[in-house]
Amino acid sequence: MEEQMTENLIQSNNMVLDTNTCDYVIKTDGLCKTFSTGGVQQHVLNNLDLCIVKGDFTVIMGNSGSGKSTLLYALSGMDKPSLGVIDFDGEEITKYSNDKLAKFRRANCGFIFQEVFLNDNMSVMDNVLAAGYLSGLPRKQVYQTACNYFDKVGIPQEMYKKFPSQMSGGELQRVGLVRAIINDPKVVFADEPTGALNSANSIAVLDIMNDLHKEGKSIVMVTHDMRSAIRGNRVLYLKDGVILNEISLGDYDKEQEKQRLDKLKSFLEEMGW
Repeated sequence: MEEQMTENLIQSNNMVLDTNTCDYVIKTDGLCKTFSTGGVQQHVLNNLDLCIVKGDFTVIMGNSGSGKSTLLYALSGMDKPSLGVIDFDGEEITKYSNDKLAKFRRANCGFIFQEVFLNDNMSVMDNVLAAGYLSGLPRKQVYQTACNYFDKVGIPQEMYKKFPSQMSGGELQRVGLVRAIINDPKVVFADEPTGALNSANSIAVLDIMNDLHKEGKSIVMVTHDMRSAIRGNRVLYLKDGVILNEISLGDYDKEQEKQRLDKLKSFLEEMGW
């Protein structure tokens, strides 16, 4: 029975998706990013073509220095590439000024980081509302949306007025997740979202992200942790600024966690991880 489950899980070959035919939310063409350090140029992204499929939970993996975070920041408009084109849901954001890019991010992108950057002088509810009010929606509606999301991630009403310093790391990451989705972004970007959490809190945050994926939200996550990576349905392996290969894991199923982990481990070993 286990062999059959594994066989069913390994239907897709390790082939890079055709960027010309995918139903994309983000597509890149010839993406390059170069840094200059001490007069020496470092090519972090190298002529990279990529398609992020709408509704996918896409995971980006690779060794340190492979360009994972640089790619994430470029896709989200947090950083501009040196060359190339980024098409974000029909808008070529590489042409935007910094001001226009900032407005675009507020309307279309949600961010979850390893460290939750909350204002220590504001309650956790006010931290979320400050982001939510940028949508321009009525304040009462934004507040109700925040309450609904807090309830969904397990932050009770009695914690709304707490300050970040009064909450645990797992609680703060869930607050950060609510802040990331309060404006219903087209894509949620996550950079090592469980890197600073213990096992129980990591699972809780990943469960919430899987729920968002089931609801149709597009997620792009950078991680070095295999147990986090198997939550995605698609894993890209980045090496020296290019996508070396990718693997399809299908939608997450807790009952198939071991098979997913074995498949991913085998894939990463092939990539020289």
